[in-house]
Amino acid sequence: MLLTDSYLSFALFMIPARYFIIAGIFYTLFYIINRKRWIHLKIQNEFPPSSIIVSEIFYSLTTMLIFAIVALLIFKLYWADFTLIYMDIHQHGIPYFIFSLFLLMIIHDFYFYITHRAMHHKKIYPIVHKVHHISLNPTPWAAFSFHPIEAFIQIAWIPIIILFIPLHFVSIAIWVMYMMIFNVIGHLGYEFFPKKFVNSFLGKIFFTSSFHNMHHSKNNCNYGLYFVIWDKIFSTTHHNYENSYNNFYNKIYLDNKNYKG
Repeated sequence: MLLTDSYLSFALFMIPARYFIIAGIFYTLFYIINRKRWIHLKIQNEFPPSSIIVSEIFYSLTTMLIFAIVALLIFKLYWADFTLIYMDIHQHGIPYFIFSLFLLMIIHDFYFYITHRAMHHKKIYPIVHKVHHISLNPTPWAAFSFHPIEAFIQIAWIPIIILFIPLHFVSIAIWVMYMMIFNVIGHLGYEFFPKKFVNSFLGKIFFTSSFHNMHHSKNNCNYGLYFVIWDKIFSTTHHNYENSYNNFYNKIYLDNKNYKG
């Protein structure tokens, strides 16, 4: 498979399309079709005003434009034979392909944690990151609602690592889908994960919707994107995160018990 001009056009179109399809599906399911049925899973009781949602969509559009420009740069680097992107999966084998997927996610999450925490510095926050935190009560549209500077920072690592790490084109595509879905879930506004997840083995590694929602409401904790590991290592997990998660589901249980009673 070759990255041709026609494929480039398709890829650039799919960058915003993919995001709006994913965010749109989650928003439609949780905020329109099942708004009343799943209201017990709403993390914050109130719903954000329409003006905030319009802002989220506007800044997401600018982010997708910047992502598309960076994607164009990646294609140019590939065509100039500067990257280590490869097309034949047998060139490095299936085990390496699988390993590279996990490597992408770990590198990205650590990069995100460091840059995200840096953007909360008092001198940087009002200029760059405040745009994202307009969404105190986020919806799926807030996932990529970034100031243009932040949008560039959040994608800038990809053109760098492809110069040094062999990555199959499909592994990059899988990472993009994973990143978009997890980011939307983190900004869902509804708790997506099961009751006992936070106390499980996986819950000690992966985030929940409540984890990132707490970041938006508290503003000084829970900086990770996929994992809770970095927050635990650097002691930035909110002290009440696990209790808050468990109390959230305990309240649902009590409400259902009282309703049936």
